[in-house]
Amino acid sequence: MRGKRIMEEMVFLKEVPILRDLDEEELRQFLRIARRVRFPRGAAILTEGQTGDVMYIMEEGTVEISKTLVLLKGQEDVRDRDKVLTKLSAENHAIFGEVALFEQSKRTATVTALTDCSLLEISKADFVRLAEEQPRLGYKITRNIAQLLCSRLRKADEDTVKLTTALSLALSR
Repeated sequence: MRGKRIMEEMVFLKEVPILRDLDEEELRQFLRIARRVRFPRGAAILTEGQTGDVMYIMEEGTVEISKTLVLLKGQEDVRDRDKVLTKLSAENHAIFGEVALFEQSKRTATVTALTDCSLLEISKADFVRLAEEQPRLGYKITRNIAQLLCSRLRKADEDTVKLTTALSLALSR
């Protein structure tokens, strides 16, 4: 039974974008630094503005990512409102918080559990140690994270162009 569970876990991990080209032994080494954590529905997993040093890989559940928008009305009235940016699911092998592995900065969004969630948590300290002990493995994961970040940056650029175009059209009327 345990062997079957390990094989299912390996198949799942091979589909996670940042782990896709790791062999079985490399996946085992990666799992040694991962800690399984659970969050109940409604729990904040990451909070915008807080400093973080962990990333997550979703095993079960669904989360939403939101960002606080500051709306100005006149010169005085400032209101904060959360805007849901996207939803992520374990079915899509989602990861989030990966930037925390490379720099210590404030979280740019809040991640909230929409359902009970099971996640793999990887700390920056453990990742750095793994990468130093296993440079080839560290390189593979880092390269895959860089590709993921490039993809997200490209999408953000496209979204910015769309929003700028829509704003320009609205203001020109």
